[in-house]
Amino acid sequence: MSHAEHAALIEEDPAYGQIICRCESVTEGEIRDAINEPVGARTINAVKRRVRPGAGRCQGGFCQPRVVEILAEERGVEETEIKLEDDGSELLIGETKELLLAESGEEVSADD
Repeated sequence: MSHAEHAALIEEDPAYGQIICRCESVTEGEIRDAINEPVGARTINAVKRRVRPGAGRCQGGFCQPRVVEILAEERGVEETEIKLEDDGSELLIGETKELLLAESGEEVSADD
C-alpha cells in the first residue's frame, strides 16, 4: 500500500501505526485482525503463521510478550491461558513473585 493509504489507515485506526514486531514490521492492527478473522488465530504460532511476528531475527524475543497480551485482550482470557500451539504449551503459569514466595513458604499479600 502507498504511504498515503497507510497514513489513512493509521488515521482511521491508530493500532496500524503501532509496530509490535520490529524485525518484520508487524503492527498491532494486523495482529488484532488475524485474531478476529472468521477463523481467527488462537495461539501464538497461529498469529506468527498469519502475520509473522516472531519470525524475524529476534525470534520473538521482543514481540512475543506483546503478542500474548494482545491475544489475551482480544480473546477475553487471562495471559496464562494463551498457548504457543497445542494443549499443554502455555508459556505463563502465574505471577513470578507469587510463585517465588509460595516456594519459599512466605505468605503472599495484596501489598507485596
